[in-house]
Amino acid sequence: MKRMITSALLLAAMATGAMAQSPYGNITDKDDAYIKARQERVINKNVRFADPVAVTGPRRVAAAPTELDPSLFVQPEGELMLMRRSGVDYLPVWGSPAPAEYTEKGTYVVKGTDGNYYFKNFITNMCNGGTWIKGDVEGNVISVKTGQICAQLYYGTNNDLFTYYLYALKGEEAVGTDYYGQEYTYTVYSPDLEVEEILFTIQDDGTITSQDVNLLYGGVEEVDGNYTWPGQGDVDCTFYPFDEVPQTAPEGTEFGDYVMSYNAYMSDLTFKVVQGAVADGKFYVKFADIVPDGVAVATLDGDKATFATNQFLGLDNKYSTLAYVKATHFYKETDEYGWSTVYSDEIDELVLDFDAAINKISNTGDDGLVVNAGKQTVSTHEAYPTTAFYQFTEEAAVPASPVWVQYMPYTETENYAWGYAGFDIYTTDVDGNYILPDKLYYTCYLDDAPLVFSPETYADLTEDMIEVPYAYSNNDIVGGGRTHYIYFHTGDFERFGVQTIYKGGGDDMRSPIVYYGEDTGISTPASDAAVVSTTYFDLMGRQHNGLVKGVNVVVVKYADGTVKSGKVIIR
Repeated sequence: MKRMITSALLLAAMATGAMAQSPYGNITDKDDAYIKARQERVINKNVRFADPVAVTGPRRVAAAPTELDPSLFVQPEGELMLMRRSGVDYLPVWGSPAPAEYTEKGTYVVKGTDGNYYFKNFITNMCNGGTWIKGDVEGNVISVKTGQICAQLYYGTNNDLFTYYLYALKGEEAVGTDYYGQEYTYTVYSPDLEVEEILFTIQDDGTITSQDVNLLYGGVEEVDGNYTWPGQGDVDCTFYPFDEVPQTAPEGTEFGDYVMSYNAYMSDLTFKVVQGAVADGKFYVKFADIVPDGVAVATLDGDKATFATNQFLGLDNKYSTLAYVKATHFYKETDEYGWSTVYSDEIDELVLDFDAAINKISNTGDDGLVVNAGKQTVSTHEAYPTTAFYQFTEEAAVPASPVWVQYMPYTETENYAWGYAGFDIYTTDVDGNYILPDKLYYTCYLDDAPLVFSPETYADLTEDMIEVPYAYSNNDIVGGGRTHYIYFHTGDFERFGVQTIYKGGGDDMRSPIVYYGEDTGISTPASDAAVVSTTYFDLMGRQHNGLVKGVNVVVVKYADGTVKSGKVIIR
């Protein structure tokens, strides 16, 4: 069955360490749970249907804390278990809380030395600010009292503290009027203060089941007696025993920088720096953003590297799902309207080429790896078609020349007076090797003079800027990805050019200036020295053995060190 590649909302995370009592270790927030910078608030506080609601009745909680309470994040003493979780969760979609079933989420649970149970990130979609929630045990019944703090985190330029309390929620229908004057019904949620506990039953096999399968509960903000529900909640949760343990590398394995290349959406050559290591006949790699310490393993045998499917990484930090690496076959289908969709089918293993001399793992096909939410149900968090790896060493290098995408000459009308330039900048050198984007810059030229971005013309700047960082963006300078756009406010020039600059390896290397409308892109006379090499790239930055159909970027190296580049179009 074909599987469509999807993405998910990023939430912040937790990590594991070593502890003898449990194979999962001691669970703490990564680095330091109590540093404000770690508490990234990505919960939407102002979703529709989540306006503050005044609730009558006695106050259930004390005044909201003004400081983070470190004790809420400390793992209780006892047996730590990672349990598989199924149920229905709520998440704001287009401003409205919307339910969705899940079967393979996970929650860390401690069976305490005091006989009680404790749950980490009890509200699955608040896992970036999760705390430990206590469940009192009597016989085979767990009673989770409402009013407990279930998430606490900082957000905003002022580092404001947001504290969320666990409450049951009730909904009432309301009537609204849309843009066209048509009435519609929606649901307003408020905490149900009559529900003082959420009850679960401990089954004989260790499974924990909800006693009220219709009860919705979530994290609620309380300020001066007014309550706001941001839309995250859970219904009908069941916790199952789970015995898989995340993979690890051998103790003492030294990880280093590797470049992982892949074809995003099966079209865009993409790079990211990951941590990898070769040890004991295996390649270990940490490449999943949502499970930073999760390790995938490839077995090395001669000139082959093999990734088996369904490698357990651990608990992810997006939706608290049990994350696996799957070996996958990717393919693309295009409909009659020209829309393309990438699909994936799971395969038993991914076999790649391995060059032991340089620790390079190559891939010439479309197959690759995905980070999947669960083992049984295919739900892709991260997809890497044509996955490949090689060791990265920062060196001085001539960056690949920019490639023009769009250009509008300076134009004056009643409403505006500007022009714009659009061009692609690749995080590769002239040989197609990855270079660091945070050391990559570009300069624009009006004829032979650099364009000075000044505060007088570009209001977001505080000082003149000529060399623009690759990822820099403001209202007139759009960056951060491959395609960059520059708005300019003068027409006093004949040619607009762009030059890339790489400052890696302790040097300052520059591409030729590529002027719009000039096919060669070469701004200086050709060298009289002998040609050393000629390399060919397509617009995706992929190297070819010669010219191919479409736009080719041709890079010529001469014996005197001169490097020239230009574009050749094959129709």
